[in-house]
Amino acid sequence: MIKKWLLVLSLAVVILPVQASLQEELYRVEAQATGDTQQDQQQAFELLVLRLTGEQASNTNPLVAKAKANINPYIQQFAYRDDAISVLFNEAKVNQLLMQAQLRLWGKQRPDIILWYANEQNFNRELLADSAQQDWLVKGREQAQVLGLPVRLPVMDLEDSMAVSVNDVWGGFDGSLYAASERYSVPLVLSFRQYPQGQNWQIQWRLLDSASQTQLDSGQVQAPLEEVSAEAMSAVSASLAERYGVVLGENADEAMLVSFANVTSMNKYVELERFLNQQPSVARVTLHNVKQDTFTFEVQLLSPWEDLKSSLDIAPRLQADETRTKYYYYQ
Repeated sequence: MIKKWLLVLSLAVVILPVQASLQEELYRVEAQATGDTQQDQQQAFELLVLRLTGEQASNTNPLVAKAKANINPYIQQFAYRDDAISVLFNEAKVNQLLMQAQLRLWGKQRPDIILWYANEQNFNRELLADSAQQDWLVKGREQAQVLGLPVRLPVMDLEDSMAVSVNDVWGGFDGSLYAASERYSVPLVLSFRQYPQGQNWQIQWRLLDSASQTQLDSGQVQAPLEEVSAEAMSAVSASLAERYGVVLGENADEAMLVSFANVTSMNKYVELERFLNQQPSVARVTLHNVKQDTFTFEVQLLSPWEDLKSSLDIAPRLQADETRTKYYYYQ
């Protein structure tokens, strides 16, 4: 049966649904327009570099600055709409640039995040729902979109309200957050505590891993109310890019075998191969052998194995076998 799948695969193009955490439009950027086409394209390019590396300082890299000055080779298409410009950049050329510049690249596979947002205002505390529309929250959402962060707030219906309270977020009672987040089936949980601090506002943020139920990172930002949510999103993006991004070229000659069990259909095989090829740390994927429903691939890497492992561990349909190395179950 497996041989028949592979034969059909060689004769047909299979169109498969995109996973929720796959950011297909990562290399398309919208930016405010000034009317100067080159300036608008350069601004969009700066946003793209920030989105891919997580660091604003990446735009000062000499190779990136040189590419920005000669932007045309990196642009596939662009269009104006109202007061904004939409630019689609050439993924391969941009990735090559970041590799040459030895900058970190955080690719399209990004973990979905549920954000429990506790806000204190006028001595009252509340948990914000996905339907909330405060101006400062809208700016935070817009910044998350610019940065390619798949973040959403809970709906805060009866089920959420009974599972978690604002005091759980405020006091760092993570057990309630993990339990309440299960319905959203996300690998990462984020909590914000927002409150006035002198003339500004402060957000203390914590990033949690829902599988291991451990804290991955934390921090705080201070800014005026209209900017503080966006600043916090930028801080979280930098943390995630450092954790999941890769510096391409570090292990260009390294190859290893990675096995995936429960590959029981041609669609699963194609989805899996497609997923592996989409990882920025992967140069080439070759099917090594098939034993019953277990497929073993030889994976040529562009960066250390730990970079690919980070992507595999947060993939929504993969589960690591803790008793074997480089062995996963496909769901």
